[in-house]
Amino acid sequence: MTHPVKKLSQLGIFKYAVGDGAFSITMNGMNNFAMIYLTQILGLNPGWAGVAISIAIFWDAVTDPVMGHISDNTRTRWGRRHPYVLVGGLLAAISFFMFWTVPQLLGSAGVIFAAALTFNLMVRTALTVYMVPYTALGFEICPDYEDRARLQGVRFFINQLTNFFAGAMAWPFFFKERLNDAGDMVDGSLLASNYNRFAVIMGIVIVVLVSVCCWGTRQFALDNRNEEVRGNNLKAFWVDFLAIFKDRLAVKVFIFFVIAQFAMMLMGTTQMFVYIFYMKFSAVEKSIVHGGGMLAFAFCSLNLAKLVTRFDKKPAGFIGMVLAVFGGLGLLAVFRSGMMNPQQGAFTIFGETIHLSTLVFALLQMCWWGGCGLVVPLASSMIADVAAINEKKTGEQKNASYAAIFTFCSKAAGSIGINICAMLLATAGIVSGAKEQTPEAARNIATLCFICGPIIMISAMVLLRAYPINRNTIKEITE
Repeated sequence: MTHPVKKLSQLGIFKYAVGDGAFSITMNGMNNFAMIYLTQILGLNPGWAGVAISIAIFWDAVTDPVMGHISDNTRTRWGRRHPYVLVGGLLAAISFFMFWTVPQLLGSAGVIFAAALTFNLMVRTALTVYMVPYTALGFEICPDYEDRARLQGVRFFINQLTNFFAGAMAWPFFFKERLNDAGDMVDGSLLASNYNRFAVIMGIVIVVLVSVCCWGTRQFALDNRNEEVRGNNLKAFWVDFLAIFKDRLAVKVFIFFVIAQFAMMLMGTTQMFVYIFYMKFSAVEKSIVHGGGMLAFAFCSLNLAKLVTRFDKKPAGFIGMVLAVFGGLGLLAVFRSGMMNPQQGAFTIFGETIHLSTLVFALLQMCWWGGCGLVVPLASSMIADVAAINEKKTGEQKNASYAAIFTFCSKAAGSIGINICAMLLATAGIVSGAKEQTPEAARNIATLCFICGPIIMISAMVLLRAYPINRNTIKEITE
């Protein structure tokens, strides 16, 4: 039995979306700083660091469908979603803290690698327990075609707004450069002690956001103990798992988003090395550039619903990907053709030295991440549409299973992608633990960063053309 759901107000959507802030801090904290932390603080070579991250991502991907099946078949006084959201969120905060602090206390490289891998696995498992039911909850509380885009847009707006304060502002708050004993300026993200403070404060914020989300959506924690359980065993799991992969509409969305996500991962992971070693941004400049990308992502996510209302979902996706490709190739054209050099055009504002090249870089990167800010929530709303179509056809609610396999495909690609990123770093000549890289290595990683993402995103554009659903077809199917 499905409980009737009233149309959510904007405030109600924001109460739900706050929960994505907890996920944003945890996941984007790992995405933004884990490779730097593992290679430059713990001293692991890029290959081993890539293995530690990719194994955890692959584990995360594999456990997502299992969690989706468990959540869909859970019957409790508080429903099938809220118990997991609360427990998973609190465990994510604890394991996040441990990842950034405990490995620093260890000695040999082998032990450090094992600890980093273990705590990374703990973070990913907790996020699975939290995020799969959380995503499914969003599918259920906003069942309308255009409202799904509205909810997902607000959700990813909160995601990136939180990422702005916990990511872009992490440099002035946690990783501001300092003078060492020799009088040389050291990048703050290369100082081990900064990660301890980052872990404590962000862990507390995660707990607060999870608690606010659970309390703010408590009206949807409905007693479902009287609902029939159609299958909660291994055989039933495999039946559901394979059935979703036989859903051609779902597969089209999965493949499109996997390719787009792969492009975003390559850009997101390599850009941190570009900031430090090629562009040589100060802490303030890092905040301007990285924060600008996040705010662009957030702004475009928040306005996704307007584009969907005017053009529908597939055209909105094309708009986002064209904007992203323009930004990525623009960086290549400006900074690798000799049109502009790093640290060009210095000027002072409020006592801080800023470069004209930094502002140009920030503007083009905002185009990339702004375009991604349309693609990500759009894909999530598309899979919600596909899940609704399946429920209409079969009478079975499998929102968590669809959400889980959606993230499974994305994370499986991410596991492969992080290894490719590690290979790119090695190919570029990036040396583990080095406070400086050779000019050639810095130029190489910048070139790879600027060109790989846009080329792969163009491939995603081609795949999106095959998606057949629009507002008219979904009305015909679901009404």
